[in-house]
Amino acid sequence: MFVRTVLTLAAVALLVAPASAQKEKKAELTDFRFWSAPKTPHARSFVPGLQAALELTPAQVAKLVAAREATVDDPELRKLPNKNDPNATADDIAKANAKRAAAIEKLFKEVDLILTKDQKALIEKINDGYAKVVSEVGADYQPKIAAAKGNADDTAALRKEQAEAIRTAFTKKLDALLTNDQMAAVKKAAEEEAKRAKANPDKPKPKK
Repeated sequence: MFVRTVLTLAAVALLVAPASAQKEKKAELTDFRFWSAPKTPHARSFVPGLQAALELTPAQVAKLVAAREATVDDPELRKLPNKNDPNATADDIAKANAKRAAAIEKLFKEVDLILTKDQKALIEKINDGYAKVVSEVGADYQPKIAAAKGNADDTAALRKEQAEAIRTAFTKKLDALLTNDQMAAVKKAAEEEAKRAKANPDKPKPKK
């Protein structure tokens, strides 16, 4: 009788353990669109690991993940037609886009309530710094790109060079925008992102 009871309890434990582990799984918030760039109101991180500068608490991360899942990641929303759907009419696509826009608006209203005043101020400071870098680098490259007009290969090469110049200049600017602890957190997060990318080379990169 005792052996039977022990075996029964062991079997129950094996069934319950996966569910418990699932509940305790840490919420992840990968490359959330906290940022704003010229012509892009909800942009991905300007450089790897940037999100770590906000020093989000586990509670904030859980709330942000839940907010995203309830809005833009809602399965029903993802089923809506888009411009690549051959069976969707212009009206269908317009209505779907309106629902997506409403979901985005709802999400970022939630984000505004979840973030602290200091975190929102830091986001604004980083956005402003990035916009200045884009403007400064753009002014340098505008004559070069204008001169290459008509040559697709040269123009593409200059655009790529410009993007890298923006990235390099902004990375340097971060040193003046962030504290030492925040900068260390960004570098650590960037290293972790690189490790994950190396471990999953076939995983498609998110669109910018």
